[in-house]
Order: sequence, then C-alpha cells, then structure tokens
Amino acid sequence: MDRLRRDDGFTMVEVLVAILIVSIGAMATFTLLSSATRNAHRAKASQVALEYAEQEMERLRSMEWDQLALKGAPQYESSPANPNNRVRNGEFALTREPVGNYETLVFNGDPVWGQPEKKIEGAEVSPGPSPFTNGDVSGKVYRYIAWRNDDTCGSECPGPQDYKQIVIAVKLNTRANETGERGYFEVVSNFVDPEDSAKNDPTAGPEGKVVTAQQFFLTDTSCTAAGTMASSTIHQTIAASHLLHNTRGTCAAGTKTGSTPGAPDALMLGLPPDPDPEDPAIPAQYDYANDSYLDTSPDTGTGVQIKRDDTSGCHSQPTGTSFPESQIHRWVTDKMTETFVMKEKVTLEVYTKSLNNRSAEGRICVFLFKRHGETEDTPITNLETGAAYWTWWPEKNADWPQAWTKVRLTMKFTPTSYEIPVNDRLGVAISVERGHTGDEALSFMYDHPDYPSRLEIVTSTPIGG
Repeated sequence: MDRLRRDDGFTMVEVLVAILIVSIGAMATFTLLSSATRNAHRAKASQVALEYAEQEMERLRSMEWDQLALKGAPQYESSPANPNNRVRNGEFALTREPVGNYETLVFNGDPVWGQPEKKIEGAEVSPGPSPFTNGDVSGKVYRYIAWRNDDTCGSECPGPQDYKQIVIAVKLNTRANETGERGYFEVVSNFVDPEDSAKNDPTAGPEGKVVTAQQFFLTDTSCTAAGTMASSTIHQTIAASHLLHNTRGTCAAGTKTGSTPGAPDALMLGLPPDPDPEDPAIPAQYDYANDSYLDTSPDTGTGVQIKRDDTSGCHSQPTGTSFPESQIHRWVTDKMTETFVMKEKVTLEVYTKSLNNRSAEGRICVFLFKRHGETEDTPITNLETGAAYWTWWPEKNADWPQAWTKVRLTMKFTPTSYEIPVNDRLGVAISVERGHTGDEALSFMYDHPDYPSRLEIVTSTPIGG
C-alpha cells in the first residue's frame, strides 16, 4: 500500500523544464547548422564572384588595343557598397579605401593623345552592371578601364595614355535571408600596348608641347560658382522632364527657370553616364524645356527646344521681349586651374531635329566666348568672317533633320592660339536664326549616353587626358 501511495514519475514543472532544455539544445544546434550553411554559401558565392571577375579580366585582356574601351559611361551610386560609388565625371577612383586616386576612363570616341584628328573607335566593353546567375548565386559585373601615365619613361612618354588599367568588380545580390547590402570583389590588371604608347608622339606643337584634343560635354547640370577643373561641378542625374533652365545669368545665381536669369548649364569632362548599359530604353529621353509655351502639339518634345529669335541675323543677346530665355542656351566650363590654350579650331558636335518631325528649313548660330569673373564675356572671333559667331544649316539648303541627327560645325578662330586664363571659363551658346528657319523652334538633345553632344578642342594643354 505504501508503494501505491508513492507519487513516482515527472511533475508538470519537470516536464516543462525538460522541454525547455531540449528546445535550447535544438535551437543551438539549428543555429549552428544554419550558420554553417550560410557560411558555406558565402564561401561558395565568394569563389564564384572571384571566378567571374577573373574570367572577365582574361576576356578583356584578350581584346585588341582599340577594342579595349568603354561603350558608355557608368552611373555614380551613393552607396559605398557599390563599385560605382568610385565614379566621378568620367573618372574612376583606383584606390578603394579611402576612395581616391582618380584616373580618366577610356571611352569610345575619345581623342587619341598626340593625334587630335583621330578618335578611339571599335570599343567592345560595356561598363555594366551585367547580371549573371550560377546555380543559386547571382550578382552583377562592373567593368572599368582607365588611362595611366608611366612616370618611369620620362620625356619619351609625354602623354597620359601610356597604358590602360583594367578593374573588374563583381557585386553579389543579397539573398532573402541576409540583412544589409553585400559588398563587392574586384581584380585589377594593367594592359600595355607598346606600339600605341604616347612615346610615338607624331605631332608636337610649339615649344615641344604635344598638340592633342580635349572634349567638353554639354550637360543639363547647372554650373557652380565654386567649380574648378581640379574640383569640378558634380554631374546631376536627370530624373524627370523639367522647366527650361534660364541660362542667361551667372553661375553664382544657381538654377533658375522662367524669366529669372540663372546659371548656364555646365560643359563637363566625361561622357554622360548610363545607369543601365544593358537596357537601351534606360535612361529615357526627357524634356529639358516642358514649359507650356514650349510644348509642341502633340507634346512629343525631348531635349531642349530653342525658339527662333524675333529678328533675322545672329544675336548673342536675344532681341525678343517675350520669353527671351528660350531664344538662346548657354553652357560654360568650370574655372580653369591653368591656362588652357586652344589651337586653331573648335568643333561642335550636337544632336538636333525639327519639332514633331516637321519638314522645314532651319539655321543655327553658335557663339564661343571667354567668361571672366561672373559677368564679363569676351566673344571669340570667326577667322573666316570676322564675326563673333558661326552658322550651320543642312547642305544644299535641305530641310532640318526630322529625326535625331548628329551635326558637326568646325569653328576656326582668331588669333589661332587662344588662351583661357586661370579662373576664367570657356563658353558656348546656341540660338536659332529667324530669317532662315521655317518653324517656331528647333530641338537639341544632349546629356544622354546615346546623344553625347560635345565641344572638341585642339589644344596643347589638355585637361585630365
């Protein structure tokens, strides 16, 4: 009877404690297994990333010298975990941390050092990001090619295009069970072409200076008062259509629209960036002048629409009193940090078309000028006519192009060696001549990777290569 009265077995508290102990042990085991699984996947993913980077490096190293150039410009990203965080106005920081040692990227269409009439052609390298998938590992590949100068070869290599440095970065996608943004892996290699080295300098200017070419790209970013060629204005990403920039004022005035004079747009180094080189529909073509009085009917205008002046002839200051800000558009460089010497000619390459693809004649006036301080503009004189402007119209008085068309205007000036002093700016302006233009306005596209409108300048003092 005593045995029957004993309460042998587990109490409820003991059962709960046992369950808790088993649960803690199981959780620890599962945590260790999960952590081991994650670590194994990260190790596998890291190996895949490095293999992709090395494969890309070998592919690029096998290319011909002229092919080894970027077909477009990478887009700056604000996140330090993205390699495009090291992109700046057509340059790339070769030092990862702290970010620095910026070098000029190699682009299709860049002038060849020492040969101002020759351009790099046949580029085969997309900057990316190019997506890839390998099993359960996915990510993006970024490619950069930068010009480098060989300081060790002295006077035999006077230019900055002695060799090209390749950087391949691979950024893995963050998985659903991971927190935070993943970083990236990179491999770096030099590619040297002895035959195309700058030591084969075919043209030397006065005093032994190499004569080459410098490009400034027309942008939709307003110039800044503090911008210099050593600390340049930062290119702004175009996110939407917007009102016309009134470019009739000073850089210190900032961006203005409507009738208030504001900063000219900037002439900048480096191609317009392409946020997604793999998708031709990105970026979109935006309207840089969607003011109601500039809207076309139907409203299909993109780029900027410049209205013809109120009177015939070329006028650096519009003669119209109604919306004169729409009758001329100006761009200026940042302040020169050393005297910039222009030699003989400047070529404007710009993309243009008629409004709504209509058939009509057209003529534009182009002005080059030097800006001293904020307001003092000195026109540069046309060598052939003595005027302070140049004109362009289609051959044989044909109608203005009805689809986006690249036109080139070569401007020879006097004196044939013209200097832009330290702290001064070079500027260009475009207006539409009334007497030979049949429509109310003409459209111009720039600051787009497919339409890189630019100034090409023969110079003995190139900036940044």
